Amino acid sequence: MGCCENMSPERKHAVCRKMLCSGMILAMALIIMLGILIVKPAIYGRAFKPTTCTVVSAEYKDNVDCSCGRNCYTQMPCLVVMVTYEDRKNATATGMIHDDEGELDQWSMCSYHSCSRSGQLNYDAVSRFKENYGQVGETYSCFYNPGKENEVLLRKDYDNMVIFHVMFWPSLLLAVLIGITCVICAKYKCWLDEDDSPPSNYSRFGVPALEGQRSLLTCG
Repeated sequence: MGCCENMSPERKHAVCRKMLCSGMILAMALIIMLGILIVKPAIYGRAFKPTTCTVVSAEYKDNVDCSCGRNCYTQMPCLVVMVTYEDRKNATATGMIHDDEGELDQWSMCSYHSCSRSGQLNYDAVSRFKENYGQVGETYSCFYNPGKENEVLLRKDYDNMVIFHVMFWPSLLLAVLIGITCVICAKYKCWLDEDDSPPSNYSRFGVPALEGQRSLLTCG
């Protein structure tokens, strides 16, 4: 005997509806989170063009607060590295270098960020970045934004394949969860027939109900 066979039609309907809604909410939350953290800066970074940067200044600003986890807050030094480069018109422009797309999106006020629990570790990490990429007169490959000349990236971490995988796998998970839920609901007859539902001349959406119509699995 199946685990759901002793349930009333109303209980089966409620269980399947919760399963479907929970899976959809989980997958959608994952898609939104990855979209904000990865896809958004990745798409923005596609506009950046390669060039060669020369460091003209590197200085520390005031320390900034950052979150290092749940109920964890610390500070890090804000390093600002300014560079010059040649744009597509062979004109010299000046901008602030950032480590990558995510750095520019989340920490546009600083060139590099490190947000561990230890303030000393944060300072050491930022200092290493300055030693490697903040020496006045140093040159290295970089990327600039033709639309905003003050935005410069040291590297681009995201490409089209990253965007594809970030969107494809959560979407596939959403489709699989919906499919599994539908199979389970079909096996254990989790839907409600009109005979099992409270009497009403209208469906949940205000449309006149048809005779023998089965109610939809809706999140509500």
